[in-house]
Amino acid sequence: MIRRLLPLVLVFALLGVIVALPTAQPAQAQNPPWIGQYYNNTTLSDPVVATQTDPNIAFNWGLGSPVAGVGVDNFSVRWATDVALTPGTYRFFALADDNIRITFNFNQTVIDTFASGQIGQLLSADVVVPSSGTYHIQVDYREVSGDAYAYVSYQNASTNPTSPNFANPTPGPTFNTGTWTAQYFANPTLSGDPSAILSEPSPSHNWGTGSPAPGVPSDNWSARFTSVQNLPAGTYTATINVDDGARLYVNGVLFINQFGGATGQTFTASFPLAAGPNTFQIDYVENTGPAFLDYRLSFGSGAAATATPGAPAGSYSTATVTAYRLNVRTQPSPTAQVITRINRNETYPVTGRSADGRWYQIFVANQLGWVNGSYVNVPNGGSVPIVATASSAATSTPLPNSTGIIVTATPYTVNIRSGPGTEYSRLGQMPAGSTAAVIGRNSSSTWWQVNYNGIVGWVAAEYARIQTGANVNSIPITG
Repeated sequence: MIRRLLPLVLVFALLGVIVALPTAQPAQAQNPPWIGQYYNNTTLSDPVVATQTDPNIAFNWGLGSPVAGVGVDNFSVRWATDVALTPGTYRFFALADDNIRITFNFNQTVIDTFASGQIGQLLSADVVVPSSGTYHIQVDYREVSGDAYAYVSYQNASTNPTSPNFANPTPGPTFNTGTWTAQYFANPTLSGDPSAILSEPSPSHNWGTGSPAPGVPSDNWSARFTSVQNLPAGTYTATINVDDGARLYVNGVLFINQFGGATGQTFTASFPLAAGPNTFQIDYVENTGPAFLDYRLSFGSGAAATATPGAPAGSYSTATVTAYRLNVRTQPSPTAQVITRINRNETYPVTGRSADGRWYQIFVANQLGWVNGSYVNVPNGGSVPIVATASSAATSTPLPNSTGIIVTATPYTVNIRSGPGTEYSRLGQMPAGSTAAVIGRNSSSTWWQVNYNGIVGWVAAEYARIQTGANVNSIPITG
């Protein structure tokens, strides 16, 4: 059940606290505290895990949990306050990752990135207060994954307020020391000779819709940033916020692999480093529209670092894709189930091969899968150990039958996972507006098992809307 918070005065009365109501005055003179309710879900649904008084909404949780009992991802918060305002126009400011919504006096929506999907952007909007009185302000916040921060402020517009200097939303000290060599290519595949080679202090840029360097177009280009950095020993967390895509290699190991399709999402990975020189490489691709790359390296994994694993301990080589688009399958067989697809020039750790040498086992999307050796370049492939019999003897996993019911990813891109829960590994994604055939469900109908263009996995019902009039009971329980 989603509910509004009780007015602040009533909450204090129930707690047995005697407070003095503020006299009518401009909001910027004295803002009352907020009562915050914290939920261990993204829908502001009961039960409330924690209720606390927050002096202001200025939080940067980074990759951690906001309060005890709430996870590091997939949580929400509702703050509310009652404030005495005099007549005038009041300007609200908000900055959040992932989403935030401000509601004034119960029914006027001021800012709503739940609907717009805007993440990490400073937004402002004005509210006209017609007469003196006490007004209710409610702020709803949702965190899905990655970095988490929320900032809200408001001022009387008669003071001509400027944009607030909200705190840097990136947690912890960063280590972007050393010079980076930047190579810019006039194509999206890092192919051929670079059009420009530059020395830069950081790979982080906001190119907007322009060209990054002479001889490079404003769309359909790529870049490679490399650096050797002397660092103290310890565990580090790399964070990349990107549009359109990036890969991160540390000492030759792939840790983040999101080469295309990102529209401002944040990706993280944690890893140990030895003291001394360490090699970093970031590959970037821009297709169309805005182009930016924000890279941070923080010391320490944080309270809740969610690493994207790189090569497992038993990796023996790398596989670079030579086909335009390549299926990754559950078994070394052309009829085995497809678990994801990878793209030309992407490189993955190799962990084994089939006895006939026609298939390679690779580590991708946080799991092992098989690719046809004809479409990858594997240096010293013959020295990779055999971990499966000949591909002709491999067994395939048949796909479940479709129910004839479809779901649509709404309103955001939805992750396809290997099981019915966020704790399962991600196999791929359904872009917003795309559809998939339903082949099963869990017992509570909160997750659908789908077949999306050959990728069989699970999507959350909250973000994958089932077609109108569908008989949910006709869908078999498969997980």
